[in-house]
Amino acid sequence: MITLEPLPPRDAIAFWRSKGLAPQLNRFDYRDHWREDHARDFVVAKAMRDDVLETIRAQFDCSLSEGRTLAQFQADLKPELVKAGWWGRALMDDPLTGETQEVQLGSMRRLRTIFDTNMRTAHAAGHWARIERTKKAFPYLHYIQIERPSKRHDHERYHDKIWRVDDPIWRRIYPPNGYFCGCTVIQRTEGWMKRNGRSVSDPIDLEEQPWTNKRTGEEQLVAKGIPPGFDSNPGAAWLDIRDRVAEVMPGADPEDRARIGGIVQAMRLRQTSLGRESLVVTDAPDRVVLKDADPETPDRVSVDAALTELGAGRADLLHSHQTETPLSLQDLRVLGNPRAGSILAVSPGGSNWRARPGKELLGAHPPAFAHRAIGLLAAEAPDLDQVDRDHVSLHAFALYLERRGVIRYDFSITGRMRDLFARFASLIERLSS
Repeated sequence: MITLEPLPPRDAIAFWRSKGLAPQLNRFDYRDHWREDHARDFVVAKAMRDDVLETIRAQFDCSLSEGRTLAQFQADLKPELVKAGWWGRALMDDPLTGETQEVQLGSMRRLRTIFDTNMRTAHAAGHWARIERTKKAFPYLHYIQIERPSKRHDHERYHDKIWRVDDPIWRRIYPPNGYFCGCTVIQRTEGWMKRNGRSVSDPIDLEEQPWTNKRTGEEQLVAKGIPPGFDSNPGAAWLDIRDRVAEVMPGADPEDRARIGGIVQAMRLRQTSLGRESLVVTDAPDRVVLKDADPETPDRVSVDAALTELGAGRADLLHSHQTETPLSLQDLRVLGNPRAGSILAVSPGGSNWRARPGKELLGAHPPAFAHRAIGLLAAEAPDLDQVDRDHVSLHAFALYLERRGVIRYDFSITGRMRDLFARFASLIERLSS
């Protein structure tokens, strides 16, 4: 008998692992880290120490990727937090006001809230990625409130409503819409709508009320029935990388930048679905060549073959990476081809890395740099796993080449990469100098 194992939620994991740690000054109160901030950085109120927040993040990562239960999460995490001194009630200074308060640190109840909120949000973000990939076939979203004794009556006004995927309302009421909210959305086809005699629901009055965040003084409008802070769509915020593409294309024509941004965004969605790398080579709006990696070698895709299918002009190469890695040596060697105008790589988490040819040739830099990098990383970061070592060394190598005029290098990275590079900023500086 064949045993079928559940597949890991790839999109949800990519969303989760793109997050960095929220700035320390934004960790005391839940109102310090707000709305779309949660799509970029992980936070637990009162977890002011990085080691505590990292411990919670690591255990939740195991729960998400391995399908662990709340009970397992609590059982594994409680001893670690007790050992770290982050359990029960304690006195703590509010960094905003300077006032000393008695606060609740870890507790079984708090672990339940942390687990449930982050699990629902990660899966909702992953679900949104699938919605975006399939919206041509499933252009409608159907809001469903699960019938249960603890359901929120304020959410009944959204139940059974149907709007198109691209309707702005999904930026405001996409579930979860509160702690322990069980609402969900179902994708619908044109055929389903016709068979069931359904049509798009009329616009709804969100009955917005002004609400002031007393921590920041900022005032915003909040829809009825949705707690402040939940009135956003983390998946949409995570997937929208237009600003990141703009950051790595300084001085580019706005139309060209928008076109490239659209391709990069589509490639990133495609990669998380296929589970293998893709490459797009384009030298004009109407000339685009797409190449996918072979299923047997998902992390390798032929660059030269794609270039030969275009004309004689210089081309932009757009590469979707399987992991969060910066530009690889293979990526950078492409710039030795006189027809390569630039290479832009996008990671599943949303980091963008772009390089353009400089005035010098790549030459014999890699062996000399690699030898030095291996020695310094082994001496100064012995506990760093090989994946993160590669991230640090490849980023430092690109900076090294830029300083020598070999490439022009731009990057816009996720919180996860930001924290890693900040942690080893001194090492990266020495490697790239």
